[in-house]
Amino acid sequence: MIKNLYIKIIIVSLQYQNKITMENSVITTNVKEYVGTNVFILSLKGGLIKYGSLTPKQLDAASKFFSKTVVVKTEPNFKEVNVNLKVTKFIAKRIAVDNELEFNPFLVTITKVLNETTKAYQVTGRMNTSDVSSCRCCGKDLTDWRSQATGVGPVCSKALNIPYVKKQEDVEVFKKMLGLKIESIGDLTFWLPKSQIDEGLNELVSQL
Repeated sequence: MIKNLYIKIIIVSLQYQNKITMENSVITTNVKEYVGTNVFILSLKGGLIKYGSLTPKQLDAASKFFSKTVVVKTEPNFKEVNVNLKVTKFIAKRIAVDNELEFNPFLVTITKVLNETTKAYQVTGRMNTSDVSSCRCCGKDLTDWRSQATGVGPVCSKALNIPYVKKQEDVEVFKKMLGLKIESIGDLTFWLPKSQIDEGLNELVSQL
């Protein structure tokens, strides 16, 4: 009698654990596939990509968020644009984490706007290749001629794994290597809160 009761308790316990595991799996998937603008869930997504799992407290918080949110998937009715933007450090870091980059792309050329809410755009773009006045990878002002000619400072050049220029003749070689690097990374798709655009918002609005 006691043995049978013990077995039932074990079975119920295992069923409960399986249920929790399945629920956590669903929550994890929801976080991984989240394409909204909630900063907290986006930070969880970044942590999930980096560390591979969420803590019990994070799972509980995410569960509460998704239980109140109805996710509606629609076919994107995108708009083609061609706008150079400078984003904030927060967004640059998030793009880097989501795409496993060793540098933060502060300057991006947006080619498509996939969706728009009152507070954010879902966009597709690539790292900027045009002449710029601030570093593509850290957003700092460029001061010496080499940084201004390439759009990248010496420290960020190492992060890109491209040898830094020493003389004027090296500039074109650097730009070609930068172009190949950007081509290998390809398109970046991400949600961009309007408040996180440092430069270029008005131009983007005018093209929509």
